[in-house]
Amino acid sequence: MAFTVNDLQDLTRLLLERPEWLSEVRRIVLTDELLALPRELAEAQRRTDERFAELAEAQRRTDERLAEFQRRTDERFAELAEAQRRTDERLAEFERRTDERFAELAQAISRLAATVERGMQEIGEVRGRLLEIEYRNKVGAIFGGRLRKPQVVDAGDLWDLLRERLDEADIRQVVAADLIVRGRLLPPQGEGELWLVVEVSSVIDRNDVARAAQRAELLRKASLPVVPVAAGRRLTQGAAALAAELRVALARNGGLAGWDDALARAG
Repeated sequence: MAFTVNDLQDLTRLLLERPEWLSEVRRIVLTDELLALPRELAEAQRRTDERFAELAEAQRRTDERLAEFQRRTDERFAELAEAQRRTDERLAEFERRTDERFAELAQAISRLAATVERGMQEIGEVRGRLLEIEYRNKVGAIFGGRLRKPQVVDAGDLWDLLRERLDEADIRQVVAADLIVRGRLLPPQGEGELWLVVEVSSVIDRNDVARAAQRAELLRKASLPVVPVAAGRRLTQGAAALAAELRVALARNGGLAGWDDALARAG
């Protein structure tokens, strides 16, 4: 027999009038599976809540580990930054000291170069002085082939001779020559007395040639026949060219180059 709407209304009215029948109807209508469903849902909800709680705890621990990792990373970067700063400071200090050391070395090299230069100049002066002494002692051997009895003129005698002929400044220029030699010409060069103004240097340069020529001109000014001579062991190209131009004789290795040209201008 079909269950109609009127039947449902009657059942509802009876359940309202007899509430004690409601539990029996529920037991009949609802199966054990349906009755157990709320409990299962509740258990599922509990397990879901527990899982979410576990996930939340795991997330919290993960966040804590991440925070600790970040803290340690920041500390490490700070340590590295500090180490880099100290390294930069040490490099800067090393560079400063290196620059100072190079500056000191440059100064030392400059002083050494100046000392060597002074030493070379002093050695050159000593060599020139020794060579001058050698020429003074060997004036007869060096110039005896051109002059009879050549002899070195003393500076005092030269002052006496030139005092009435030249002013004091000119005389001082003449007596400052390394050697003043006088003697008589040997035939067939000519006759009479001849003077030599000799500038002696280990290496004959243009200055030696020019000084010999200038001092010879002062003796010519004093009406003395004179030949300028530059003497030494070595000769620069510039000195050779200037000697030819100014007619200055060159005394080297026992020889006298340019003597005839210099003699032609002696008077």
